[in-house]
Amino acid sequence: MKTFLCRLVFLGYFLGIGGEVLAQEEPPQPVIATFKGTRLYNYHTTETPAHKHLEFRVAHRFGDLRQGYGNFFGIDAGATVRLSLGYAFFPRAEVGVERTGAGKWWNSYIKVRLLRQTTPRGMPVSVTWMSFAFITEESDPLRYKSVTDRLEYLHQVLIARKFSKRLSALLGGIVLHQNMALSYSLPNSWFWLMAAVRFKITRRATVFTEGTFPLWRRKLLSELYPAWSVGTEIDTGGHVFQLGITNADGLSENRSLLTQRPLLRLGFNISRLFSLQGGPKYGTMD
Repeated sequence: MKTFLCRLVFLGYFLGIGGEVLAQEEPPQPVIATFKGTRLYNYHTTETPAHKHLEFRVAHRFGDLRQGYGNFFGIDAGATVRLSLGYAFFPRAEVGVERTGAGKWWNSYIKVRLLRQTTPRGMPVSVTWMSFAFITEESDPLRYKSVTDRLEYLHQVLIARKFSKRLSALLGGIVLHQNMALSYSLPNSWFWLMAAVRFKITRRATVFTEGTFPLWRRKLLSELYPAWSVGTEIDTGGHVFQLGITNADGLSENRSLLTQRPLLRLGFNISRLFSLQGGPKYGTMD
């Protein structure tokens, strides 16, 4: 009997040690929800929709808040609207098309998550690459003399880290090339740094800020301004609603980045995810 008890104690001890070893060797797990949506406000985050999920997004920007109560702080001036549709054909990859009323811009994009942050060890950051192609329907015979003059291209790399359950941050690099420059005195290619911070204050609500920092010659700064936004984000369970204020005078990336007359605009975004593979009506960000 004593021998049996000794063996039982030894076995328990051995299994305990083995369990600790197995726990120590548990593989790193991917970090989820660094950001709640594919965009923070004006610009993209590192997130993509879950595989085989479709995202529909509507963005509104009103007039200048500085118009005061007489124009109901810009709301009576009407809204600039952007419609976005993106689909994750592959895990960690999204393809989309968008239409922006201001400037009559159409654009397509591809977004790929190259790296994903893991915990408790492993990859310290998430990295995403994006490429856009823009074309305008706007009639300007003096500037657009051919179809190729109407084309613009934007590429960006985004690096993000979720520091805790509440705090996430992002840094990025952006390059925009215009086949036809804004004027003879301005270049065809532009470069920016981007930064964004998101802080979760409740289970459903967060606050955020984002900004772009130009990397061009000092003499051009008098004609173009950095774009920024601040706001709050609410997860309703089926939709993500973002309410914010921005100084950008454009809504598509190629125009908000090139802000020539900074405003103070109230706006909002609404996004909805749909599952095309059965199961829930919407999915979490993959």
